[in-house]
Amino acid sequence: MKQLLPLGIALVLLISACNDQSNEDQSKTLDKTASIEVALSTKHLDSLKDILTTHYKVWRHGIVVKEYSKTDTLPSLGKMVADGDDEHTGTQIIPRDYEFYVTVK
Repeated sequence: MKQLLPLGIALVLLISACNDQSNEDQSKTLDKTASIEVALSTKHLDSLKDILTTHYKVWRHGIVVKEYSKTDTLPSLGKMVADGDDEHTGTQIIPRDYEFYVTVK
């Protein structure tokens, strides 16, 4: 019986870790009494450069008091081979995209 307990706990942890919810926009309402909204995006400029755009909105008492954008030029990550979405597309060579990791303090 004692041998089944760790196996049961491991099974419960495995099932709870396999959650199918996506991480896309989980918040339904935002507290805009005193907050900063940040949007990050990249655009491929050419084969050597990408553009990173960071857009800021500063909220105070539900009103945008300041809104501005900052752009940076980044080195391109090159190309990658991607499979098509259907049988007619086939493989394509497309520019690689940056991944975003955000740390909030």
